[in-house]
Amino acid sequence: MAKSPEDSNLEEILGHYRRSLRERANRSIHQLKCALKEGDVTVGDGALDPSFSASGGDEDAAAAWHELQHSHAVTQLKALLHQQAAKESELSPSRRCKMPPLGSSEYEETNMPTVHNLVPIINDQSQYIHHLEAEVKFCKEELSGMKNRIQVVVLDNERLLQELKCQRQEETMREQTLLDASGNRQNSWISTGEVSRGEEAAMSCLSHGNADILKAASAAEAERWKLELERLKLTYEEKSEILESQVKSLRKELAEYQKNCEDLKERLRHKESLLAANVSNRVGGLCLKCAQHEAVLSQTHNNVHIQTIERLTKERDDLMEALVSARGGLADARHREAGACEQVKQAVRAAEEANFEKTKALIQCEQFRSELERQTERLHKELSSQQEKRALEKEMMRKEITKEREDMSSKMLTLSQNIAQLEAEVEKVTREKVSAVNQLEEIQSQLSSREMDVTKVCGEMRYQLNKTKMEKDEAEKEHREYRTKTNRDLEIKDQHVPA
Repeated sequence: MAKSPEDSNLEEILGHYRRSLRERANRSIHQLKCALKEGDVTVGDGALDPSFSASGGDEDAAAAWHELQHSHAVTQLKALLHQQAAKESELSPSRRCKMPPLGSSEYEETNMPTVHNLVPIINDQSQYIHHLEAEVKFCKEELSGMKNRIQVVVLDNERLLQELKCQRQEETMREQTLLDASGNRQNSWISTGEVSRGEEAAMSCLSHGNADILKAASAAEAERWKLELERLKLTYEEKSEILESQVKSLRKELAEYQKNCEDLKERLRHKESLLAANVSNRVGGLCLKCAQHEAVLSQTHNNVHIQTIERLTKERDDLMEALVSARGGLADARHREAGACEQVKQAVRAAEEANFEKTKALIQCEQFRSELERQTERLHKELSSQQEKRALEKEMMRKEITKEREDMSSKMLTLSQNIAQLEAEVEKVTREKVSAVNQLEEIQSQLSSREMDVTKVCGEMRYQLNKTKMEKDEAEKEHREYRTKTNRDLEIKDQHVPA
């Protein structure tokens, strides 16, 4: 996938900014190393001969030193060195009192920070760096913990949402199954015709009641989940407020620490300026040869000069021993200083990364802002176009509604006329119906009277038929009796004839 020109430009800007940050960090570290080396050389040479350091530097070293004076890191280191020297000078007033007046210039030179004084300063600096690294690590751990907690909350919300969706789908499927089952039962009842209408109504009411119960249960479940989500939301808001309060307190403490550091830096700069003024106003002491020459010229007592020479020789030996020990400790100090430089380098890298991330975030915010403005403008344009379309559609709908209203009014007029005609016809039909009903009633009364007559005639005919039947039965009985009598008479006659 090809990169867009905006992404390529952003990458170029970030790469250029990263390179510039690295160059500045490397230059600052290099200046710091040069300042440390220059300070060590000036301290060692000043112990031997103060005039050598003033005359031994070339123009390049002077230019480098002038450039280093404007470096923030060198200023901080010098301030820390002078602060440590001031502390040691305040802690040892008795030592200043015991110094002889002739060696005041040498004592002022020894008040300058030496290699031995660099060790606690570097240790303090390393401890301060470790403290800052621990604070940064703690803040990173807090941020990572907050991110993890937020991720856990997001995962819990997604899981709960999935569970709600699954539960809702199951309830919907259950309701659909129940509705299908009730529909099938109703269809089977209708097809077979074995259940009455009352039972069908009861079953339909039961199915509707089940559906209402399921809907009520789902609504109650949804309400419960809403309450649970609200409770979780309140809990997470409380946790976020607590974490924000912790972050604010940490930021406040960091601001206090920074303010204290700024105050200490201002005090160190002030002491450094005072010390520089004292050094500039200081008068250099005499060397050993000059002191001997002046002692010879002054024609003082030989014992005093010998004692002075012995004392100066002893002081020179002590200074040489101190120089050897200082050079021995200088290697250790340089080793520790290398570790401190590495720590400073790591801190600078961390600052570079933080600035890089900040710049990247600012650029992304700017891009998001421009994208938001572009989207807003596009939405405004689309909204205006949609509003115009809606206005046109509204006008067209108004025209169509007016036309339809006119058509409906004409239709209503025709319908009212038709209704009037139909009402007249209905009245006519009603009158005809009334007359037909009257005729029907008359015919029914005639039929009822005729039915009564027919019933009466039928009763009389039935009576006559029964009477005729009885007469027939009596005639048949008489006929049988007469036949029997006749047959008996014939038999009697037949019996008399042969005799």
